[in-house]
Amino acid sequence: MSGSVDIRGTASIANFSFYKVEIGLGEHPTRWTSISELHRTPVTDGFLDVLDASTLPAGTYSLRLVVVDVTGNFPPPCEVQIVVAH
Repeated sequence: MSGSVDIRGTASIANFSFYKVEIGLGEHPTRWTSISELHRTPVTDGFLDVLDASTLPAGTYSLRLVVVDVTGNFPPPCEVQIVVAH
């Protein structure tokens, strides 16, 4: 992938508080960075965020969606691997 890419999916759980999309280097990152601010509106089968891959060095990354409830709990994040190429 290269350039800006829309991230689509579902971020909705019982007692929803917020969701965030994070990126990490490699297939099994030890550090994660949010790609934007927290999102406070649940989404069902729609636009979640946008990733500007042009700012990333070429390589393999992991993206994950973390959805948090009002008590601070969250189910296991959804994770996918991507390859950035320029």
